[in-house]
Amino acid sequence: MRAMGPLEELQPVFDPDAVAVIGARRANGPGSFNVVENLDEFGYDGEIYPVNPKADEVLGRTAYDDVREIPDPVDHAVVFLPRHIVPDALRGCGEAGIPVATIVSQGFADAGEEGGAMQTELSAVADDHGIRVVGPNTMGVHDFTTNFTTAFAPIAQRGYDPVGVISQTGLFSMSFPDLRYAKFVDLGNASDIDHVDVLEYYRDHPDIEQVFMHVEGLGPGRGRDLIEVARATVGSGTSVMALKTGQTPLGKSKAESHTGSLIGEDKVFDGAFEQGRIHRVDDYTDAQVVNRALLDLPDMAGTGIGMITHHGAASIMAMDAISEFDMELASISSETATAVQELSPDWLEIDNPVDLGPATVVDAPTAHEVATEAVLADDAVHAMIASIHIADPSPWPIGVWGHIEAFEEIVPKYDKPVIVVPVGTEQGETRARLAAVDNLLVLDDIRQAVRALRTVSLDTTYRGGDR
Repeated sequence: MRAMGPLEELQPVFDPDAVAVIGARRANGPGSFNVVENLDEFGYDGEIYPVNPKADEVLGRTAYDDVREIPDPVDHAVVFLPRHIVPDALRGCGEAGIPVATIVSQGFADAGEEGGAMQTELSAVADDHGIRVVGPNTMGVHDFTTNFTTAFAPIAQRGYDPVGVISQTGLFSMSFPDLRYAKFVDLGNASDIDHVDVLEYYRDHPDIEQVFMHVEGLGPGRGRDLIEVARATVGSGTSVMALKTGQTPLGKSKAESHTGSLIGEDKVFDGAFEQGRIHRVDDYTDAQVVNRALLDLPDMAGTGIGMITHHGAASIMAMDAISEFDMELASISSETATAVQELSPDWLEIDNPVDLGPATVVDAPTAHEVATEAVLADDAVHAMIASIHIADPSPWPIGVWGHIEAFEEIVPKYDKPVIVVPVGTEQGETRARLAAVDNLLVLDDIRQAVRALRTVSLDTTYRGGDR
């Protein structure tokens, strides 16, 4: 028999044709933790088979006493039972020929020595029957491309970006409002399916262009595998970023009790991420900044940053951040400086960062157009930050200063990343126009802007294949 590749083997995890819910709840509505109801409301269109010996039906579907009584093929089972009967339920799945099980139940390696022994038993049952297991101690899967979820908490439909998430907690499925993932899996205790397995699946999946991993720890010997798979994933054009928690002794002790993972030394993970060409992120905000940079911005051809601004304080903040992230303040040409100098008062010496404040008082539209074109055309500038006032049209004419139109017209002509850090109020309409411009990203903080540019700089060869 031909061995299945990762895409085929894990296909029933994310896109099953039929699912059995073992331990299906009869109650429904808010607070019911009803997986069958959540599948219906999420829009799953495959077959759903509730298994509950105390029920005749669940939400209008025939309920079965045992998974082995289901007359039709099932390719994914969701097990939501007290932990002491989970091993028998998993044996039933094996005897029914079900290839994948998500074990929601808690109290295994996350619950001390006794729970660890029970998880070992689960793994033996899965091995005996050739079942791939997500969990235990997991919310499982949410897939917006297939409308499939194993969650016991309701998940609302929404739009998505080509991002796949691998987490060791279900919390992250709801923690990133700006990271609009397409596919999410909570590994829980990762008794079987782990980061490496899912990363291989995402690497080969046409819907995924970026992978975000939350890592508490890895199983024995999986560090080298993660490095190899990550390098292959990045080499294929899919970027990878990771948030490693449990960095401190206090955090490590909590992480070990959370999922029973082998946490390891943080500096070891640092080295592994570097070898695997994985972007390491520090927190929610950092993850969302790197996510948008990798999806929305072109790569930089160097580390030189040009800046235009309406106020000098932003220039100082930018220079601090440029130093922090080992980037460079570009040395702009005399032609670039002269183009803006001609619009500015004699007493103002134009350099990088380019202070447009005085020029905007005379002719704001021309000042923005000339400065944007001159800075982006400069060979020493590999990316541009614009710290500028924006506002929706109002009696105060700041929203019609011509800078939005200048960005819309000029930025797409250059294959250089541009980040706008807006200042001002009532930005909704104008901010949306900026966000729609090719090669441009809108962020709320200058340090974040430099962080984003560091992500796509030449030094960080972590995406787009080997160079």
